[in-house]
Amino acid sequence: MRYIWTDAGDDPSWEVGDAYGIDGYFFPAFDSITPAQVAIARERGHAYGIYIGESWIDGTPAEYAKKVNAVVKPLKAANPGLRLQLNIERDMQYVLERLQAVRALQPNIGLSWSLMGMQGALFSPGFVDWLVKLKVRVVPECFWGANGAMEGIFDSLAISRDITKRGVPDGLVSPMIDAKYAGLLRDWQGYAFTMGRLGS
Repeated sequence: MRYIWTDAGDDPSWEVGDAYGIDGYFFPAFDSITPAQVAIARERGHAYGIYIGESWIDGTPAEYAKKVNAVVKPLKAANPGLRLQLNIERDMQYVLERLQAVRALQPNIGLSWSLMGMQGALFSPGFVDWLVKLKVRVVPECFWGANGAMEGIFDSLAISRDITKRGVPDGLVSPMIDAKYAGLLRDWQGYAFTMGRLGS
């Protein structure tokens, strides 16, 4: 499993992706080119999905889920294997309420949640139980930096153990690496951020 976020307004380079063993593509939810790119990814035999950034949708959990569902529903109707990743970097109650609301409207979609790395201390047993019940894949980021700047990277094993030692099953944790290092990290698995940084 090697999935990557693509960049808004930029067609993915399928040949570059193939060279790095990328087998899944996640596209920005509100980009005008996303519906066509999702269809191409499906036709090429890749896993495919959309991602929704932290600040892209506001409102109550119900309002959030309604807006997510509005973009997911037509894409999923045309592409039944569509997956969904939500980037939410808030307190765990805020996260849980939105995951619950989205899952209620999309009970069968492959759902994942990306978050800042090394946040495992915030995972209570009750929160972990809900993640398992909701079948949410946890995608901790192996990088940090203010305002999107890549200032440093975490070890992917440390990132994963920070989550699994709280009780999240290993099979539900997939770290997200900085795509810049995809060529240096042999046998990496999980997600990469982003297509524009691949091989940079």
